[in-house]
Amino acid sequence: MSLSKLINTFAHNLIEWVVERLPAIIHRERGDALNFLIALVLMGLALLLRLEIAPVSAGLQYITFFPAITLAAVVGGLWPGIFATMLGLSLATFIFTVPYYSFSFEAIKNAMGSNLVFLMDGVIVCSSIEAMHRYRASYAAELIEARRQEARVVALNKSLDEFTYIAAHDLKEPLRGIHNYASFLKEDYAPRLDQDGQKYIDSIQRLAGRLSTLIDSLMSYSRLGVAEVVREPVDVDNVLDGVAEDLNRLWTTEGIVLHRNGLLGVVIGDADRIGEIFQNLFSNAAKYNDKPSKWIEVGCDHGSVPPVFYVRDNGIGIAPQHHENIFRIFKRLHEQNKFGGGTGAGLTIVKKIVERYGGRIWLESVPGEGTVFYFTLSGDA
Repeated sequence: MSLSKLINTFAHNLIEWVVERLPAIIHRERGDALNFLIALVLMGLALLLRLEIAPVSAGLQYITFFPAITLAAVVGGLWPGIFATMLGLSLATFIFTVPYYSFSFEAIKNAMGSNLVFLMDGVIVCSSIEAMHRYRASYAAELIEARRQEARVVALNKSLDEFTYIAAHDLKEPLRGIHNYASFLKEDYAPRLDQDGQKYIDSIQRLAGRLSTLIDSLMSYSRLGVAEVVREPVDVDNVLDGVAEDLNRLWTTEGIVLHRNGLLGVVIGDADRIGEIFQNLFSNAAKYNDKPSKWIEVGCDHGSVPPVFYVRDNGIGIAPQHHENIFRIFKRLHEQNKFGGGTGAGLTIVKKIVERYGGRIWLESVPGEGTVFYFTLSGDA
């Protein structure tokens, strides 16, 4: 095998080795003896390759030196790169400058101009690569810290959800007792109470019932944070069929019409949770509608990545300043008994389900004309 083929084969194998191990190499503590040795080997290979290309009188010495210096800086950082640069200057002066193979004052003088440019270029490149090394190290450290904080937040949120669920569950028993004793009091002692006394008992029962409903909503919300996230293919059209069938019995008397704009497709998720999303959005759309002819439209924009689902209605609409408030738990924009009451937890639960699957939810609305809720679910099939 000729020297040229031998050098080319060695260089090719070296490049493959470096590329395969580059992530591990650039994470090595730079500036140690090994990195300087690598710089020395790279410059030696660059010299052999340059001598193979053309005679020394042809010049062009930097054509192989500069890539070697760059690679030395990538592998080892600033000082191995500077070391390779100085070595390149010495080789260029000693071998490729008249008189050739001489380190005389004349050779130094003749190489002064080209070597100065080469030195500046080498320092600039090595400094830039070192800056990228530092940025990468800083970014990696910030990323590790961000992931640590994210894991901590997730753990804290899960602990909070567990605490909320347990606390809400434990509140149910005494609350049930209050409601029952109020019922016993009303049944056994009603004749002894005046009209105001009976109203007080009715208020106790009503408030206990409302508090029980709020606790149920709170338990449903907190349960989402501790439950395992199910990820399986879900035919959203089949889910919608079930939700529409459940709600149709309630809507028939109110004259609410559901329009389906095309197929919704298949996503990765939990059929029950996706059903909760549509059920809550449909229920809100039906509830907050004062039009004589009420309708709800559901569809999906498959041209977006990920696909965007939407639920549109011709209801009362939502003012812009309330677009964020409606997702807060137990936040209602109207009086308690207006528009059929409710706890104000439905949209909060919807938002949490969507976010648990890596999606987001937002809305567009014109007060008096209607509202459109959009949401995405990441990991589509």
